[in-house]
Amino acid sequence: MLDGLLLALAAAAFFECSYVLQALGVREVPIMGRPGMAALRGLVARPRWTLGILLGLGGFALQVLALRHAPLTLVQPVLASGLLVLLAFSVFVLHEHVGRRQIAAVAGIIGGVTLIALADPARGHSTDTTAFAIAAVALATVAAASFVRRRPGVSWLLASAIAADALAALAAAQAARALPEALEAGAWCLLAAGAGIATLAAESAALQRRGAARVAPLVLAGQVAVPVALAPLLLGERWDATASGVPLLLAGLVLVVASSAALAASPSVGRLAVGASEGKNEVGGVR
Repeated sequence: MLDGLLLALAAAAFFECSYVLQALGVREVPIMGRPGMAALRGLVARPRWTLGILLGLGGFALQVLALRHAPLTLVQPVLASGLLVLLAFSVFVLHEHVGRRQIAAVAGIIGGVTLIALADPARGHSTDTTAFAIAAVALATVAAASFVRRRPGVSWLLASAIAADALAALAAAQAARALPEALEAGAWCLLAAGAGIATLAAESAALQRRGAARVAPLVLAGQVAVPVALAPLLLGERWDATASGVPLLLAGLVLVVASSAALAASPSVGRLAVGASEGKNEVGGVR
């Protein structure tokens, strides 16, 4: 369990550094009408965005390794702790002031992850194939929604990003279980990669319209809550290893989601995430 926790923390740091670079990259291209490969091709030409993707791939590899040692129920909330990296950057790089709200949010994330760890959720060893297939189709349908609409609104983009990210997390868990069978693990990684690309496209479009300070809390809450809620049903994970396991886990999950959303929406983290220092030009109204 400890190995999984440490690997998840490392993955969180990679993902958040990736998020900053992606947010900076989308500011350099014209506003996207809707997510798609054409929009992604424009972003690939931006070095910061491409470096962000490479860090994201490193984070995904660490996430899969973490899932070899710890349940999805623990790994996903730990990934939210990567916001602490953004806060640290905002303090030491941008010299932003950290107020009571940010301190309370940090304490909430640490406390929530601690409660989940104390709940000692157990990894599942079998997958409900039928339920997983139904859930995967449902998530894929929601994820595709913003791609088939002519000019999707922000709500559609966010729903697509959350659903695709949840599908990627579940596929990553399956890839971890399949190791060391390279062929099966590779197939799950391909599904996770496809879902990750969909997340990337939808979230990048949403970032241009609302900015990371508004997009990040909602996407982050969804990417923690949705996979964790599905883990017992699809992956056989158990929350009742101890008598107080379920109450502790639910309390920890609520604390992580609420605190992460509050921290992601805070001005210091929001400014860093969209690369908006004062006097910088805006692109399409996105700071």
